[in-house]
Amino acid sequence: MSPMKNSKGKRKWIFWSILSIFSLALTYLWWVVILFCNDCNSIPSQHQIGNKPFNVAALKEEGIPFSFLVVGDTRGSEAAETLIEMALKKDRSSFMVILGDFVKKPDIWSHRFFLTEMTAEINPSFPVFLVPGNHDIDYNGSKIKRIDRRVTPEIYEFLYGARNFDFIFNNCLFIICGVDLRSPALYLDYLRETLSQKGNGKKHIFVFIHYPPKGLAGHIEGSLPIPREEEFFNLLESYKVTACFFGDYHGHRRGQRKGVNLIVSGGGGRLKPSQPEWGKFHHILKITVEPEKFVEEIITIQEQFELEDEFEEWIFTNILPILGTTIQVYYLILIGFAIISGYFLFKFSRAVGFLS
Repeated sequence: MSPMKNSKGKRKWIFWSILSIFSLALTYLWWVVILFCNDCNSIPSQHQIGNKPFNVAALKEEGIPFSFLVVGDTRGSEAAETLIEMALKKDRSSFMVILGDFVKKPDIWSHRFFLTEMTAEINPSFPVFLVPGNHDIDYNGSKIKRIDRRVTPEIYEFLYGARNFDFIFNNCLFIICGVDLRSPALYLDYLRETLSQKGNGKKHIFVFIHYPPKGLAGHIEGSLPIPREEEFFNLLESYKVTACFFGDYHGHRRGQRKGVNLIVSGGGGRLKPSQPEWGKFHHILKITVEPEKFVEEIITIQEQFELEDEFEEWIFTNILPILGTTIQVYYLILIGFAIISGYFLFKFSRAVGFLS
């Protein structure tokens, strides 16, 4: 074979090998897309994620002591998934509370990604209750321009149940407060009414709200100050609330005011470069409730490689909205990729044969 023909054959070999590798990679990635689409289509109609009566009915009362998990600002991150899976491997917990900002933005496909992750990948054996955060709901249409993708308060409640929610478990009262950004003081009315009607005689009272009060510490800056903060504190103190948990601040802080434990736990997802180093770590809390006290265990991990979950969320927010969730469409595209890959491999094998 002449040097010129040999050089031309090498160029063809390189060309078809690159196309073959690229097409096979695309075929494999499209198969991954099909798996995600199947998972999205398989979300149960009565899943255990959210504040609905059947999730309370699923709780199994076995008396005190018992444990529950608390994590905040998970934002669909690999860190949150790892933390929850680590906590699930420990002694059995009765339920989990996520302190808001469990999605990056109030887009319906971001919420479908969250539900798919929770029901298909993590799949906890117990109910998961949700506190609405500022990234979870678009109150005034300023965050998501497309109406068909915007998660309003009404759509949020259709997906997960009430934003303000409470339940009694093992003679302990649990209150979830959702701050409505259109009427931000309404949460106090709900909290006051629930405490007055259900708080008396309870062994412990736990409150969950997304936004930490600025009075807790000067360096904690929530995106929205709690309206009527002093009135909020007075309610907690008057009814001898055991502990109140907050999110929004991407780290861990702890304080106490007149016997009420105030715990910030927003380290489930992204850590901000600008925040102080103290308390800046990924974590989930395991709270063990005993007759006269509760014990707080902090489960931590190092920074996680987030590329996998970012790619998964990109599929949910960019590909599925365009093509929909009809699985046959995705299989037809997969067949097309397979045919193209087969053609490129055939040309590659011809080029190899030419060289030999």
